[in-house]
Amino acid sequence: MSGIRLNIEAIILQSLVELIEQQNAASQAELDAPRVHIAATSEDLVHAAQVMAQAFVRNRDKAWIAWLRPADVKRIRAGDFVDAERKIARVIHYLLQAALRTGGVVVLETAREEPQGARTVRGAALRTLPSAIPSRPGLFHELTVGAPAALRAYGLRRTLAAQSASAALQRATHAMRVREGVPERCIYGGMVCVHPVHEQKRVASRMSRPFQRLADIHGLSYLLQSSNPDRNDTRVFKGFGFRHTGEFVYGASKLNSVGPYTVKLMIRSPAPVLPE
Repeated sequence: MSGIRLNIEAIILQSLVELIEQQNAASQAELDAPRVHIAATSEDLVHAAQVMAQAFVRNRDKAWIAWLRPADVKRIRAGDFVDAERKIARVIHYLLQAALRTGGVVVLETAREEPQGARTVRGAALRTLPSAIPSRPGLFHELTVGAPAALRAYGLRRTLAAQSASAALQRATHAMRVREGVPERCIYGGMVCVHPVHEQKRVASRMSRPFQRLADIHGLSYLLQSSNPDRNDTRVFKGFGFRHTGEFVYGASKLNSVGPYTVKLMIRSPAPVLPE
């Protein structure tokens, strides 16, 4: 298993490691001993991509099934998830690898399953933190890994449409950040996913809480895009302190298999840290 090198400011990364360790120590006594860890190997990234794909497909997340072929979407709605999960997992795996170059960090939540006692991956999340060295995703990696994964999942025309929609969303997010006066040195929320079997077990909260504390300790704003507002905004993000700052109509293309929908742009300002 090859190791992962993170491109994150040293002080930020050290704080994150310490916050996760503190949280794990507190949860060790719980029945299933849940814990969060930073992805450190290529195998970790594979597990993260798999659980993310399972969550997105089984919850019918529009952002992820939008560019699949209509026949794929029809099978998902009929309860046949295997092929779509395999296709989307390849794309997510590439995106996770690419994100690591620009300040990305992947965390996984696991718990002990009885009676065997083996640990099961129940959720995974991607966040982008202030990078140690300014960098962009590698063109060679995009052409040799990302493009084939997308083409196998979506086909050429839908891949191009998905790239165009993603670029437009990123421009809208950048414009929101500038409009709100948020410094470029901030935290970007990426994907946070819990396998449907393990929902309502505070998995997302465990993966998210260290980043919220990290933002408060270092005075960082926290930006995210909510592609499933009916499911997440009130139940999850508002409870975490995010506020709605704008909207973007995503995927207005005839190649979008689920139709365009609204992505909500959200921001969380750092809270003051009280002395212990």
